[in-house]
Amino acid sequence: MNILRAVNSNKLLVWCNRRIVVCGAVVFCLLLANPASALVKFEFEQKYFYEPGQPVLDHCIVEKDGVYHLFYLRGNPALSIGHATTTDFIEWTLETPVLEPGTWDTKLWAPYIYTVPGQGWYMYYTGVNGSLAQQSGLAFSTNLIDWFKIPWPVYTPDPAWAYWFEDKFSPGRDPHVIEYNGKYYMFVTALTNTLYGAVGCAESEDLLTWTDVGPMYVHENWHVLESVFVKYRNGKFHMFFTEEAVYGTSHMCSDSLFSGWDIDTRYIIDQGHAPNIFELDSGVEIFSRHAVYNDNYGGMMYTLRFDTLTWFGDLPAPYKPWALSKDWNLVWGNAFSYQPTFLNNPAARGEDVDDTFVGNGWLGTYERYTGPLGFGTPGGFQGDGRTGILRSKTFMVTGASMNLLVGGGNDIDQLYVALVDVHTSTVLYKETGKDTDEMDRRYWDLKPHLGKTVYIEIADLSADVFGHINCDDIQESWDVISTDDPHTSGSKTKRSTGVDVFGAPVPVENELALYQNTPNPFNPVTTLTYSVPSAGRVTLRVFDVNGRLLNTVVDEHQSAGPHAATWNAVGDTGTRAASGIYFYQLTFEGSIVDTKKMLLLK
Repeated sequence: MNILRAVNSNKLLVWCNRRIVVCGAVVFCLLLANPASALVKFEFEQKYFYEPGQPVLDHCIVEKDGVYHLFYLRGNPALSIGHATTTDFIEWTLETPVLEPGTWDTKLWAPYIYTVPGQGWYMYYTGVNGSLAQQSGLAFSTNLIDWFKIPWPVYTPDPAWAYWFEDKFSPGRDPHVIEYNGKYYMFVTALTNTLYGAVGCAESEDLLTWTDVGPMYVHENWHVLESVFVKYRNGKFHMFFTEEAVYGTSHMCSDSLFSGWDIDTRYIIDQGHAPNIFELDSGVEIFSRHAVYNDNYGGMMYTLRFDTLTWFGDLPAPYKPWALSKDWNLVWGNAFSYQPTFLNNPAARGEDVDDTFVGNGWLGTYERYTGPLGFGTPGGFQGDGRTGILRSKTFMVTGASMNLLVGGGNDIDQLYVALVDVHTSTVLYKETGKDTDEMDRRYWDLKPHLGKTVYIEIADLSADVFGHINCDDIQESWDVISTDDPHTSGSKTKRSTGVDVFGAPVPVENELALYQNTPNPFNPVTTLTYSVPSAGRVTLRVFDVNGRLLNTVVDEHQSAGPHAATWNAVGDTGTRAASGIYFYQLTFEGSIVDTKKMLLLK
């Protein structure tokens, strides 16, 4: 009986093992056959919108069914009101323009859309006649695609207080509408009849018929406050605007809508123009504005940039994180401080380089221009001297292949993009440039590595001439490639960089330096990197703004070279740090090396 049970148990075990193998094979086949399974893609796009060949200026955003609709002034001089859609403010679809010039409005400027749930969308815009006199027009839509334009202006600044004439240049532009205490208010920028800049105001109960109620604010000089955007928050009214002869976006606030505005409290929060604030369902506020960039031929173009708006009490500030912080970690070094770069930056400084990148951003460790309102200037470069290592988030191989764009210097040991096995620290594939800034497509066969946990590592370890690496558009694919394909590269090689799987840095630069933390601002973890010239005692501490010691991150004897440590916004006593500014300080062999500032935002 026991023997029979044993035999039956063995048969059952064999049967179960076979079922497990069969089920595993079925799951594996379904994984390969199901495109819905996650394939990784690493690209370097940023939150910009630009229409090739057209300046993009004053604008607004509305949401419908999870899609964000952008309406904007296209062309300079203005051509029409353009339309584009997105779900992430990175990838955009150009739609058909929605409004064209008419009879009284021979030019269209500055659209603003007010949403009435259950009814539709009211688009207010600046209509400009042949004499450049400006009035507010209105169009209506129930689907954001088809717009019915009211064939006459709905608001004109009253000449009783405003400098406005139908037959000459007369400001009355950039309408913005809010609802307050049961009424609708429209604000436009204008001049008083004594030629002082002003914000005109009209009120309505139906969004169609508007009555002038005079100036909301009169400026101290002739400068017109352009693109006024009014927001009510925490018991105060906030006015965002740009101003003639004053560069950037300004802000001031008041306890009252029609009084208490003081230009002496103006604070310039950003260098962009025509501000717009759009609140997501999550409560996050998207701050957008237009900015100038070089068109690579010496001309100037305009694009829109989108960032999160943060608040410090009553003071707003655009939050501009390191653009790579979402998918990448800086292991060490400063080669990637000004990455990704924007459009064809080499061409902007006069170099003949084809735009082999995809989209508006790419990685190029020679470059120093992250785009309008970012770091650097068009055509800027940081040179070949900077070095560093960048590593992607880890992921499981599920695709049949991977392809990527690679360019830059030709040095497989010091300038490379590699696919690395997390558990064995083995480099599965490795690419370098061909001594040209133009990138070409490389292909990796992933079938032998299905199911492995891996990461992408990008390294610039060279300070030689052409000692930089370019990369873009790294994507996993279901496409099967032949191992004999001449585009397929790489045989399995052991890592030679000395960076282990847990992030221990390579001692390449033996300098004494404390680098800027990444990401910054951060929540809740940030990486603090530094380098020491020789073995010695290293202390890395974090302090609050009052100089109180919060956390001793490192206090030990360390070897020469770069190092990295993390701080999780928790003090030595276990207390979690609040949002705010903190300082971190490096001490080597008892002497303070440097102190830097970082910002925690929750």
